[in-house]
Amino acid sequence: LQKGGLIIHPTETVYGAGVDATNPQAVQKLLSYKTRREGKPLSIAVSDRKMASLYVEINQQAKNLYQQFLPGPYTVISQSKNNLAPGVASEFNTIGVRIPQYELVVKLVQLLQRPITATSANASGKKRPYAIADLLNNLSQKQKNQIDLIIDAGILPKNEPSVVIDTTLSTPLT
Repeated sequence: LQKGGLIIHPTETVYGAGVDATNPQAVQKLLSYKTRREGKPLSIAVSDRKMASLYVEINQQAKNLYQQFLPGPYTVISQSKNNLAPGVASEFNTIGVRIPQYELVVKLVQLLQRPITATSANASGKKRPYAIADLLNNLSQKQKNQIDLIIDAGILPKNEPSVVIDTTLSTPLT
């Protein structure tokens, strides 16, 4: 992660693809790997609300959600403070923030001391990756070549993706 690498790792929902969200080259590598259209946002994983506040504006709605649901499988969308790599924020300058309830991801973020991307490891439009074999069977050779490290925790429980709640509107949208 410190050298701009792309890692595949387990999360509390599915296998995720993580890069240093502040590193422009790493984020471009991830966008190429995901084959995402421009303007589609990435979420970030942070260790706590204090870290989140460095990267997004946390309004009262977001504060309430952080207290009630995080850490856990929720993504809280807030306005960006514009200090992440280009390509992380949406075209509306918003970012989804996760505080995972998965110790490995929290430890990675704490060791890096910066947020990592919190996106599923599958290419856009492909099935959710609950096992590394499923993931690799649905990737092109070019995509496989972009992966620097895979942390295989076996078959993950078939949990749903995180619930996304947008706090940038007057009424929260889920």
